[in-house]
Amino acid sequence: MKTNERAKYIYLTLQLLPTEKEHEALQMTWDNYKKACNTFSRIKYLKLAKGKHMNVSACKKEEPKSARALAQRLLHAVYENSIKYTVEEAYKNQEDSKKLALIVFGEYDETNVKLLAIPYFRKPTFTVDFSTKKCRLDLAKNFQKIAFTIPKGLPEPPESWEVKRAYLKLIYGTWYLTLGFSNPTIKTEVKPDTHIVGIDRGEINIATTYSPDKGAKRYSAKDYSTSCKGGTKDDYHKNLFAKDVIVAQEIVERESPDTIFVLEDLHFNKLRKGWSYRNFSDAFIYLAALHHQCVFFCDPRNTSRTCPKCGEVTNTKRNRDEHRFICYSCGYGEKEIVNDDENAAENIYLRGRKELLKDDF
Repeated sequence: MKTNERAKYIYLTLQLLPTEKEHEALQMTWDNYKKACNTFSRIKYLKLAKGKHMNVSACKKEEPKSARALAQRLLHAVYENSIKYTVEEAYKNQEDSKKLALIVFGEYDETNVKLLAIPYFRKPTFTVDFSTKKCRLDLAKNFQKIAFTIPKGLPEPPESWEVKRAYLKLIYGTWYLTLGFSNPTIKTEVKPDTHIVGIDRGEINIATTYSPDKGAKRYSAKDYSTSCKGGTKDDYHKNLFAKDVIVAQEIVERESPDTIFVLEDLHFNKLRKGWSYRNFSDAFIYLAALHHQCVFFCDPRNTSRTCPKCGEVTNTKRNRDEHRFICYSCGYGEKEIVNDDENAAENIYLRGRKELLKDDF
């Protein structure tokens, strides 16, 4: 099956339950890693800016430092590749753009920053034991064994799934470890009669699905209440994730095994409040794989502005107040009410089906 980088891995996020001592070790590692990445980011920026002949005289000049030197000074040598990866991936989208800007790494409660995560790519640096519910992480000074819990609604992975990578994250004061498994559904065969479902994600509707045989179905956020209570940002984030898991579970159980779901390949530079689009896709891909279903990511451009009947983009109007789609080219949506999220889900289905079958037939 044709795929992309986003679909090569399945992700499961664990919540860490550190003791006070373990929390201190995690915080020291996090602070030093952020400092190393921001230092290396300034060096990377100055190098790229010089290549584009930009005036960087106002920028504070950095003494050349390698990722290895930063890792050894602030952490230890094993973090060299992680620092390189974090910074170079962040600048990848800017290298071919005229809008080069210095990237600053920060956390969820900060503005105008790139959200930080510490990647672990080599198995000796981390291990996870689901029988004891403990993980072993190589932190700044030494290894720490830290207890964890799996979010409600997400089962343990099969023993046959091998963890290939892990990402340490700090979100509103809570520590998480996101595990990456090789996707066992990546080689799913695509046939003309393969059942394909398009999924649009959003804030009002957590997800909207579309397939020709079942039509469209909206999963409204207001219809899902969870037991997570509280008024903090941490409570709010956990509440969103709990809803994502419930909706993802309902969707995969509604469709047959070997179904291929199509999602938009979305990327945002800034965190969008009220929309945990990446959390939903991670939980959804994980649950889909457990149901022997797979996910394909399509180009997201204009899925909300395209008419699925005539294909017109420029002469379309999306009424955001009424959540209605109208095409002024062919008249689709003028007489009948067409929900804008349902329209997007149908376009995602059409685009995904076209791209999937193009490579195989």
